[in-house]
Amino acid sequence: MLCIGRIGYGQDIEKKLQLTLSAGPQQDNLHWSIAGNTSGQSPNVLSELKWQNVKGTNYAAGLQAKVWHKIIVLGGYSRTAVKSGSVSDIDYSADNRSQPTYNQNFNDNKGYTSAWYAGAGYIVFNNDRFSLVPSAGYSNNKQSLYITDATGRFPDLNSFYNVQWKGAFIKIKSSVKIWRELKAIADATYNQVNYNAQGDWNLINEFMHPVSYSHVAKGYGVNAGANLVYNVTPNLGVSFGYTYFNWQTGNGTDRLYLSSGQVDKTQLNGVYRNGHLFSGGIVLSLDK
Repeated sequence: MLCIGRIGYGQDIEKKLQLTLSAGPQQDNLHWSIAGNTSGQSPNVLSELKWQNVKGTNYAAGLQAKVWHKIIVLGGYSRTAVKSGSVSDIDYSADNRSQPTYNQNFNDNKGYTSAWYAGAGYIVFNNDRFSLVPSAGYSNNKQSLYITDATGRFPDLNSFYNVQWKGAFIKIKSSVKIWRELKAIADATYNQVNYNAQGDWNLINEFMHPVSYSHVAKGYGVNAGANLVYNVTPNLGVSFGYTYFNWQTGNGTDRLYLSSGQVDKTQLNGVYRNGHLFSGGIVLSLDK
């Protein structure tokens, strides 16, 4: 979330230097499934895991700076400590999620999500009422998700699933002054990513530890956000915003590492992530 300093009459919306600090609640959902073989059959869904309502507080910082004429550089970092969430683990013996052979519900009460990005852009329009800034760069989004048991049935359960979505992005951001010192910002980001993940089934002795399986696939992600910014002073503003994100992969490869040294492969049917974020923060800016 990159915002501005003062938006007075006769002053351009995009400033020389803009720093945003924000925090707010984030909610995540992620699920994946694998087939019985590398052709996506026997059955077409063999096992499926879902993390739902994974919640925590997100803390973020973003920076935008003009470096030469209308060219800008931008970057940012965010991190969310997971506080709560639910996990379901279901196995099937027949196609189309039929004839379940295993069905258990667990918890996720730790872990984190994080993201950083860096890029450059060009200010196409910039006056006291409207700005338009396309940009491009590279981002790395991580998730560290866990499977735990809050009921006490499996006190030693501590399985994890560590994820990376990394690759190039393109972004478009537009700002419009609404009234006096109040403006609205809308932005949309498309990410083309490589997906890599590693997991551990810590209670299953037949599997290797600490990495029992891995996932590789190619995918994409879309983020869309809207923010309101009100300037209290020429160099200090307050912001309130909302962001929605939806990421997914195509088919990939699941590798299962057995304690015997054998590696079994099957089809990863896809990984799907979505969620949203509410944020509030401050905006610091310099004109010169």
